[in-house]
Amino acid sequence: MLVGELLHRIEEHGVTLMCELSGNRLQYSPPGTLPPDLVAELKSRKEQVIRILREDDEFERTGVIQAERQVFDLAREYFDKEGSGGSA
Repeated sequence: MLVGELLHRIEEHGVTLMCELSGNRLQYSPPGTLPPDLVAELKSRKEQVIRILREDDEFERTGVIQAERQVFDLAREYFDKEGSGGSA
């Protein structure tokens, strides 16, 4: 499973992921809500997930794009808003 798909499936369960600014501790809330297969996948992708969470946190804090993926997220968000303008 790709990391993006994993994060999407975790989000579908209403789970929030958190990591420390330094170190390798990854937590999720509310605890006990993820099925065992997602917990196992999260553990196997832990380093990648932590990197993504830190990039997103830094982007939110500074407004400076940290990863190419964030450019695509911004473009998708922009064009989704543009598309909902509703001209006939």
